[in-house]
Amino acid sequence: MRFPSEEVIRNLREHYPAGTRVELLQMDDVQAPPIGTKGTVVGVDDAGSIMVRWDNGSGLSVAYGMDCCRSLVPEFTQTVRDQLMAIRDSGETNMLDVPMVQRLAFDHEYYELVSFIEEHKESYVTFIMKGEV
Repeated sequence: MRFPSEEVIRNLREHYPAGTRVELLQMDDVQAPPIGTKGTVVGVDDAGSIMVRWDNGSGLSVAYGMDCCRSLVPEFTQTVRDQLMAIRDSGETNMLDVPMVQRLAFDHEYYELVSFIEEHKESYVTFIMKGEV
């Protein structure tokens, strides 16, 4: 396993500060909480793992590059808008191809945008079509 760069660690810590509520999307461990379990971020360690206190009592971390969780605080913030505009400006996809936009957002580590689209598809499409949320 390769360790993430200092920049990736810094971004993870910005996106998942202690106290952030998350939902487990994928974890490859026999003792993993069930998919969909919610928890509270305790911190991000130097290997990029997101340390979570899961609501079911588990304390397994979300391993960088292997497991996946998402923030449960998706709002249309300036960060989400900037990430959305960066994807649009890249010209890599039609912005109405929502699954591809989410994939690109994930690949670019735009986790707030991934969560926003997942939770607010209607608002996303309205913004794309009308420029307002």
